[in-house]
Amino acid sequence: MPRSLLLPILLAPALVACNVPPEPLSGPVAQRSQTAQSPGESWPGWGGPNGDFTVEARELAAAWPPEGPPLVWSRPLGKGYSAIAAADGVLFAMHREGNDELVAALRADDGSTIWEHRYEAVPRKPNQVQFGSGPNASPLVLDDRVITLGYTGVLSCLDRADGRLVWSHELIRDLDGEVLDFGYSASPILHDGRVIVLVGGKRQGAVALDPGDGSVVWSGPPSGVSYATPLVIDVDGQQQLLYFSADEIIGLDAADGTRLWSFPVVNQYRNNATDPRWGDDGLLWVATQLDGGTRALRLTRDGDATRVEQVWESNQLSIHFWNALRLGDTVYASIGGNATILAGVDVGSGEILWRRRGFEQVNFVHTGELTVLLDANGRLALARLSPDGIEVLAEARILDGPTWTAPTLVGTRLYLRDQQSIRALELGPAG
Repeated sequence: MPRSLLLPILLAPALVACNVPPEPLSGPVAQRSQTAQSPGESWPGWGGPNGDFTVEARELAAAWPPEGPPLVWSRPLGKGYSAIAAADGVLFAMHREGNDELVAALRADDGSTIWEHRYEAVPRKPNQVQFGSGPNASPLVLDDRVITLGYTGVLSCLDRADGRLVWSHELIRDLDGEVLDFGYSASPILHDGRVIVLVGGKRQGAVALDPGDGSVVWSGPPSGVSYATPLVIDVDGQQQLLYFSADEIIGLDAADGTRLWSFPVVNQYRNNATDPRWGDDGLLWVATQLDGGTRALRLTRDGDATRVEQVWESNQLSIHFWNALRLGDTVYASIGGNATILAGVDVGSGEILWRRRGFEQVNFVHTGELTVLLDANGRLALARLSPDGIEVLAEARILDGPTWTAPTLVGTRLYLRDQQSIRALELGPAG
């Protein structure tokens, strides 16, 4: 069995107003103002504002001390691989304590708890828990609500201000959802005012819900689902929802859930856990693990039909549960069986443009001309990526592995977690 697929609520609300004291500010950052995250900035869900781990340019320090960027705060956080969402100075995180999952709202400036919501989430017998039992999916922050999806399929809508439960579904019980080996991991997304969730099973693959009351707006046709977060793209003027099953990528009409196309994406373990990447050139980067490799698909509209053409395929470019960063015509990713090779790949041809060892299973966040890299061993780096290679500007080991969760960048603050803690680092220039 490969390493974890985990990347990338609630029936009885339990609000706990507890203020867990964070560790004190560290070093010169203690004298800085608390304006690194401005009130209007946000990271509303998986992949940030655009869903692709890119944000607008901001000024970052070009060098770090040997121990890494200044630590603003650190505090305990339970187990899980769910990434951190943020809006208006508040962080939203999920974690596990025994048989319970918790959703927590934390103050971004010091990590203290605003509210918590706890519910029971006991793994089922088919679940494979040797790599942990989540939660894996990231919160989705709306104007006044937060949508969360737990490991066992508990989908909840919470009041953003106080954590009060507004509505919930148990996907397996209420919607005949699929029991996944490694639990629900695909994060909910927002499209056209609707919350889209992968359910799986004999009734539907994906559903679109009204965030006001949780009612089903549309259900896609039956299909299995896998672990990567769905993606909405524009194909010649039509909004299409893309998601993985165990052995194919599927395209639906995002307006009503009608199935438009599918294409095989198969590996020996029959799971798909890394997001596809889309570009204005009409090429879709579709990767999976091990023998499944990677391919580029060209999508075009022909009347009401979508034409799907495979441009190239390579089994040298396998990617598992970490993300891939597409910048223009190049994708940057950790590739190979052990994913210890960082590479730049031409999307149009599949040619590997360069390779670099020393980073393992990297998750990326890109801003302006700079990219933040966090690998599975807790190694953090700041670099410039280009089709010609990588220029590492700063690096340090700042967490104990495994650090499989993609980081969150809001303003110049970087928020990241391992299996024991959550912490905030200041990446902006000093002074």
